[in-house]
Amino acid sequence: MDRTQFIKYAQEVVLTVLKITSVQLDKLKEMGDLSGVEILEEKVLIPYERIYGALLEMKIDKMSEEEFKSFEEMVEEIREKNNLSIEKIKIDLEKREKLKNKSGAMVVKKFFNYNLNRFLDKKDKIAEKYNSLATEEQNLENLLKDTVQEEEQFDIIYRLQPVREKLRDVENKYLVVEKDINQLKKKLESKWPYEIYGVISEEELLETYKEAFKMED
Repeated sequence: MDRTQFIKYAQEVVLTVLKITSVQLDKLKEMGDLSGVEILEEKVLIPYERIYGALLEMKIDKMSEEEFKSFEEMVEEIREKNNLSIEKIKIDLEKREKLKNKSGAMVVKKFFNYNLNRFLDKKDKIAEKYNSLATEEQNLENLLKDTVQEEEQFDIIYRLQPVREKLRDVENKYLVVEKDINQLKKKLESKWPYEIYGVISEEELLETYKEAFKMED
């Protein structure tokens, strides 16, 4: 196996580990095992996520023979540690190469981008609402400062309360959508969350989702 092919092989090994880990995490989340989720993320997901990121940036052609041999040994150690067969990795490599832009990875990537744009649009609308409420609050506060009559002050305070409640609600919504945006950006930047679907076709992935929705119904 030449160096160019081996780096693809190495990426496939790590992607397989990430895919298995992702499935395990989903099961633990369904069970409500937050401690298990935290341990698996810390001990497996994050380290392998970093390894995959490093593999994408690796200049394998600039390695010395000794460095390359050491790299090969490290990859094989990862494969053996996770009980992955060479045959399975090679089969997945062939599938990935054959499917390319018609794989499930492209479907998931498009889905991530679609949701990111949707959340960004939602964030803009929330920001507009916040600015409108903040202006209304400021106007009422200025009016309160200029008001001398106690009865009028109480009336302004009464009007201020719901505006401030709405502001808190909008702030919470902003934080939620900002979290969603950051998570999607991270998934797109790290690539593996959609690349793990690169060994199945668009049709297979969509069929799997259809079946999952039927089960939920």
